Amino acid sequence: MVRSLVAGGLGLWGAIYLASWLARSQPLSKWFFFDLATIWLWNVCLSVSCVVAGQRVVRTLLPSSERTALETIALSFPVGLVLFVMGMYVGGFLGLYGRAFAILLPLVMLAAGARSALAACRSSSQLLPVMPRQGLPLVLSVLGVLLVGLLYLGVISPDAINYDASWVHMVIPQDYAREGRIIAFPGDQVKNVPHFQAMVATWGFLVPGLPIPALRWMMALHLEFLVFLWTLVGVAATARWLAARDTAGTWAAFALFPSIFVYDSNLGGASDHFLALFSAPLVLVADKVLRHFDRRAAVLGGLIAGGAVLSKFQAIYLLGPLSVWAVVRVAVALVMRARGDTTSPSLSVMAKAIGVTAAVAVVVTLPHFLSNWVFYSNPMYPFLSDVFRGSHPAVSDGAMQAKMVVADWNWKPPAELGERLSKGLQMMFTFSFEPHYSFVNNLPVFGSVFTLSLPLLIAIKGARRLWLGAAIAMGAVLMWALSYWVDRNLQTFMPVLVAVTAAILIRACELGWLARLGVGALVVIQLAWATPLYFSGNDRLTGALTMLRAAMDGRAREHLANYRSQYVALGNALPKNAVVLLHNQHIMLGIDRTVYLDWIGFQTIIDYRTFKTPRDLYDHLRKIGVTHVVATPGLRPAFTKQEEVIFDVFAQRYLTDRQHFSDLTLFKMPDTPPPVETPYQVVMLGMPSYPDGLYPVSALGNCVSYPAIMQYQAAPSRTAPSPASLLDDANVVMVGTRAALDSTTSERLAKEFRSVQSYGDFRVLQRGR
Repeated sequence: MVRSLVAGGLGLWGAIYLASWLARSQPLSKWFFFDLATIWLWNVCLSVSCVVAGQRVVRTLLPSSERTALETIALSFPVGLVLFVMGMYVGGFLGLYGRAFAILLPLVMLAAGARSALAACRSSSQLLPVMPRQGLPLVLSVLGVLLVGLLYLGVISPDAINYDASWVHMVIPQDYAREGRIIAFPGDQVKNVPHFQAMVATWGFLVPGLPIPALRWMMALHLEFLVFLWTLVGVAATARWLAARDTAGTWAAFALFPSIFVYDSNLGGASDHFLALFSAPLVLVADKVLRHFDRRAAVLGGLIAGGAVLSKFQAIYLLGPLSVWAVVRVAVALVMRARGDTTSPSLSVMAKAIGVTAAVAVVVTLPHFLSNWVFYSNPMYPFLSDVFRGSHPAVSDGAMQAKMVVADWNWKPPAELGERLSKGLQMMFTFSFEPHYSFVNNLPVFGSVFTLSLPLLIAIKGARRLWLGAAIAMGAVLMWALSYWVDRNLQTFMPVLVAVTAAILIRACELGWLARLGVGALVVIQLAWATPLYFSGNDRLTGALTMLRAAMDGRAREHLANYRSQYVALGNALPKNAVVLLHNQHIMLGIDRTVYLDWIGFQTIIDYRTFKTPRDLYDHLRKIGVTHVVATPGLRPAFTKQEEVIFDVFAQRYLTDRQHFSDLTLFKMPDTPPPVETPYQVVMLGMPSYPDGLYPVSALGNCVSYPAIMQYQAAPSRTAPSPASLLDDANVVMVGTRAALDSTTSERLAKEFRSVQSYGDFRVLQRGR
């Protein structure tokens, strides 16, 4: 005891001496370690509280005979996270968001599950899988750990924030945290679809100890990484269940799916990987529900299914084939019962179990749909506004906009049912070799080994679960192929494909050394091909290393303050109650004020097609409370020429109080409105899709980003051999680069009009000098 005390005292003295000596060159307050440790401390807190609360639910609903220790853990975290998000919704509706709430919520969850968790620890000698010590499992695990480390390096700094996160997924929690409650987003439709991820990230924006915005963004990225780690636990449990083998290292099969390292599918602050968290547990819990149709297991199934739907509507990709499995299972049970098998469940028992699953899932998703009903009179907003006629805000073709723009029409499958089915069935086997919506030059980065492992099922005996898993996975691919060809959405059920692939390869390797040789060749070829892809996010890796280098010099926070600095500075220049119109762009993270978009198709609160003069625009912006306008002049032309005309003249002539923040320009709405004018007349010269002539501005509302079915061809109200004769009636002239102007027209344009905006292929001129 005395020796232990002496050793402890000497060690403590050494730590104090070392810290004081190091502080001479760099004060402890500047050590980046403490910021990173704070982020990880909160992540561990969330993880433990979710597992502790979740395992109580799992242990209550599933008897120990129905679950392994690994399955218990794999189900506990997603269930606990669902409970956590329910708590976040309650706090948001009551306006409780703040530091105290962020601390109290996980503590309540810990208290609720502590007794059960302690009992579980006492009764189990092994709660989590241990690292294998030899053989192929060791090799796979080491490879997996290295790639997880590489993945973490790519997500550690704000360089990892992707486009959608800077527009939606991190902006929602930023705004919830600022307002202290759940709020509506009437000026941005995409923010109103299910966002489980945003509720979790909101907590990350509330916890104490992260004093600058960039640290909040890092916290959100770390929460996504944490969810990915728990997803791998679900992969391991599902792979073992499918293979019916207690084999270690199966989680590392994610290395065969390198898309997780490729932009738009990687970790970047979005919601795809939150839905992926639920995909493998969904398969596990579906088996437990459909095996005995026990209503307690059905409650568990409803919690996980509800969490999936609350993450993204793309949950239907996996829920579809699982529903088919349920129908088949019910049919088989009814046939067996008709043949006199009294052990088969009755129709009423099966109906009640399936009904309980659906009911619990609905209860879990209700907070989102009810809030949409309250905010917009449409639980599915922005979709189905043609069904819910009272949806607001609304425009005349809002339902079509949501269908074709929010869900980008460019990536929709063929409309004709037969052609759609034919294409979908083909893509079930070609999706991994013929990418869509890819950011890596259409290279195959997802699922090739999964597809090529399916023929191995023919040689494997006693592979009923493997066939079932493969059918579910292929069904999910088919659902994706029939709905929306965006490759990043494959990430939502990637864990199922990883688990199925791992299980098939494990069982195939048991067939002998020749089988192992062939399987090994397949895996090696995939890994060799994927090696450069693991480093495809080199900009993120470079950013992380640069940040760590700054941390070595004690400049970590100064370096972090440079991220999105123009957005943060612009937001700081605004009053707290400012309402900002962000013109013709989406990215807004860091402004931290109420922001409305005017991008056609992504909002229905501003419709330039109803504006005929700048005064019309001014009156509408005042009506909806806009106090400031942010634009990037010359960034890109508007999607309608009507918007281009009205906004350009309004900004150039009437938005005179302006500040510049890098490429962003901040305008203050003028107190004096523009004068009342007659509707604008516009002369179009050399403009694509518009014959030369004079047009009323209301004829220029055709949106070039719409599908052909939503576009129209406008005709001029007047034409003339020389455009000069049309200029007397024109307020604005749009001149394309291909315009052939006679000398009289060129002279009058130079004398009577001034340029208000120009792009690569046209310029906008306004009457007046």
